[in-house]
Amino acid sequence: MTLTEPFLRDRLRTGTRAAQDALDRAQRRFSLKDPDGLRRFLAAQSDALSALRTCDDALAPALDAALALLAEDLDDLGHDAPPKTWPRPRTDDALARGYVWHSQRVALRMMARALPEGGSGQSYLTAPRDATEWRTLCAILEETPGYGAAGDVTLQAANDWLALFETICHDHARR
Repeated sequence: MTLTEPFLRDRLRTGTRAAQDALDRAQRRFSLKDPDGLRRFLAAQSDALSALRTCDDALAPALDAALALLAEDLDDLGHDAPPKTWPRPRTDDALARGYVWHSQRVALRMMARALPEGGSGQSYLTAPRDATEWRTLCAILEETPGYGAAGDVTLQAANDWLALFETICHDHARR
């Protein structure tokens, strides 16, 4: 009998489910149909992506483009405050950052369906996601063992990034 160990993509999918669900609940505190709710939601996204951007890696071009769209959207909605600075999680990993970035793009596309047609401040939420980069990341994750020291670090880092994003959402929801 040959045992095959789960690959990292499977471990991330199941191991981040609770954190993904918690972030989803935090993001759904905002009404995207209301200009103030949309503004606060986009400000939270700007803070979260600014924190992610402090890690100079392969995501830099995508994050820079997303942050530019967020700045335009926030300007359209009359928000002029700079992003709040948040500390990076203690556990960090490039694969985790990629997984969080791409999985959030998928989740946000689903949320964008609630946007009123033709409203202001929608370019970030309606921007196409990079399916090629997602498939490339998935291929790497499907070849990487899910367990062991490296898998443990990636899973912890992904959960830590998701928890930071959730915290940022709650902070903006209270404002």
